[in-house]
Amino acid sequence: MITQRFFRLTASLTLAGLSTLALTGMAQAATEIRVAYGNQPGEPVDVAVKAWAKSVEKASDGELTLKAFPASQLGGETEVMEQARFGSPLITITAYSNFMSSVPDLAVLDAPYLADDFDSKLKVFDSDWFADQEKKVESAGYHIVIPNSVYGVRHLLSREAVATPEDLAGVKIRVQNSPMYVAAIKAMGAVPTPMSLGDVYPALAQGLVDGVENPLPVLYGGKFYEVVKNLNLTAHMHTVAPFVTGEAFWQQLSPEDQQILTETGQEMAKNLRGLVEKETEKSLQQLKDAGVQVHEVDTAPFRERAQKEIPAAFPQWSEGLYQEVSDIING
Repeated sequence: MITQRFFRLTASLTLAGLSTLALTGMAQAATEIRVAYGNQPGEPVDVAVKAWAKSVEKASDGELTLKAFPASQLGGETEVMEQARFGSPLITITAYSNFMSSVPDLAVLDAPYLADDFDSKLKVFDSDWFADQEKKVESAGYHIVIPNSVYGVRHLLSREAVATPEDLAGVKIRVQNSPMYVAAIKAMGAVPTPMSLGDVYPALAQGLVDGVENPLPVLYGGKFYEVVKNLNLTAHMHTVAPFVTGEAFWQQLSPEDQQILTETGQEMAKNLRGLVEKETEKSLQQLKDAGVQVHEVDTAPFRERAQKEIPAAFPQWSEGLYQEVSDIING
């Protein structure tokens, strides 16, 4: 994927890189970049990032290093994004919907039911539309290092089985505190209830919420199946997440270091997808073994509602944006 993007990058960096080496005549000092993410040690993102660090160190002969900071050690997602924007030597994984305030059209990539599979969704990153969005991201002070990291398919674990949007009427579903996720669950027919993931288990146990949505490894890892026993395969989001740094810091890197991060980053994205798929299959079986009832869901009624309600929920989007991006992905 995104081969055109790499061709342009490689072509533009080659002469600049040679010039830099000619001017300096000596190896630059080692550069350490912190990689921040909320995922726990051992989760696919953590495993993939640590393998990425080894690839970067090898490709740069030790002149460029990545240091992993899992479990939100450097702060919450918003805080880390701000650190990156203000020039900190830092890369973080985030959600496209977190660009809502700076590059609102980019948030459509987190909209529900845009794609039926990851191969289709990943096509968008080769499009002229995405290339234009990247320019806007840079103008906003960020740089997308890796645009196409597969994060997982999101499903719904709930107290009662769900087959249609009508089954979700009055049902309170935990979501992260994001306008896109709130709008997505509302479009599916439920009552979105924002809260931190750490508060979900007691909220389910006390009846404050009736369900939670997330990729299967997260649903199993949180032990929510101990409280609610119906897994509904709604597949409402095929989540692809970017690894982002600040544009100011990116421009401080040598052309060679930029190319190393970009190319090894694509290797990391492939590795991460494999890890996510393997862990998803494992988690599905673990949920079944824990007594969870798994329900196949006809997603057509949910998709129809999303196509109507999601564009209306975000008037700041360009006209026809949802359909435009859907056509790129599914065309």
